[in-house]
Amino acid sequence: MTMTELQRLYREHQLSEAIVEPFSLEGGWIVEFRDQSGDVFLLTDDMGEERHYENAEHASQAAMKVGFTQVRVESQKF
Repeated sequence: MTMTELQRLYREHQLSEAIVEPFSLEGGWIVEFRDQSGDVFLLTDDMGEERHYENAEHASQAAMKVGFTQVRVESQKF
């Protein structure tokens, strides 16, 4: 989902959590959001492609732009 769509869901109190996760061995990171029923939504660009960030800090900042003040950062899985 795009930033705008996720911001709308956040304002409507439909999102419960923001999670920053490792994406690749090269150190990329993605941001996903969970709603009240546990469904997961990835932050995407306007073309529907996953947004990738070079580090966890930049990914966390994107999650905070949605509205969250706290973001869970998962440890490297690789």
